[in-house]
Amino acid sequence: MRRNNMAYKFVISVLVMVSVGLATSQDTSGSPQASSNPCLSSPAGIPGIPGTAGVPGRDGRDGFKGEKGDVGPAGVKGNSGENGLPFVPNIKQCAWNKINDGKDNGLIKECRFNKKASDTALRVLWNGNFRAKSSGGTCTRWYFTFDGRECSDPLPIDTVLHTHSDLNMHFGSSVEGLCFGIPAGRVDIEFRVATPCSGTPASDAYTGWQSVSRMIIEEVPVVPE
Repeated sequence: MRRNNMAYKFVISVLVMVSVGLATSQDTSGSPQASSNPCLSSPAGIPGIPGTAGVPGRDGRDGFKGEKGDVGPAGVKGNSGENGLPFVPNIKQCAWNKINDGKDNGLIKECRFNKKASDTALRVLWNGNFRAKSSGGTCTRWYFTFDGRECSDPLPIDTVLHTHSDLNMHFGSSVEGLCFGIPAGRVDIEFRVATPCSGTPASDAYTGWQSVSRMIIEEVPVVPE
């Protein structure tokens, strides 16, 4: 019992000493002062080595879609284009009176034409009378050529007369069409006859009997589709 009292008194003494030491470490303003007790203070330690940087984080998720913006103001009206050059008609007629050509094959007549542009077409027309005579079935063909070649764009321009009669009958008729792809410059347009055609026997052909025959040539613009 006596030993316990002595230990109790020792602890109380120590606590009183500590309280007195803390009280003496403050100035009159109440600010804490460094204690002169070596057991209560020590010098600052050496700074530690910086740590390794962490791994970069993952990309964030896409944001929400923004609202549609307002329509911008109308642009300034552009200047008007220049007026194109007007198309100047280019047409020619060649006419012959009483050709009376009994040729069965070959050239009937030709007419020279000056084509002004490459992107135009030629419209050709022949007007006159024809005859194809035979005692059996026969066929005669009249057609146009351009510098000696038939039209290929799109197709030849021709007509055919088929007969089973030996009668000497002359029929008035016209042959007309458009030909594309002919370059600009001088073009000789020819009108020709050929017999037989379509595998039939030859006929006795006749062109331009006792009347005027004419060839009309016209350069026409091509309208894009």
